[in-house]
Amino acid sequence: MTTKIFTSTEIKDLKISALARKYKCSDDYVRRVLKGDRERNTELAQSIVRDAIDTLAIVKRKTYALV
Repeated sequence: MTTKIFTSTEIKDLKISALARKYKCSDDYVRRVLKGDRERNTELAQSIVRDAIDTLAIVKRKTYALV
């Protein structure tokens, strides 16, 4: 699994509570996984990281309006 450590700015862009609700865990657990304070060897942690990477890709991409 990827070893990306999320910055505080990236974590602010994410909806931590939505990820926690989706995976039925605490906000604190999600933050610790994303910051790298918690091991990422479980399926739950890997799923959280995967979704966070996907979400940030959407937030950061350029979108051009078709008029």
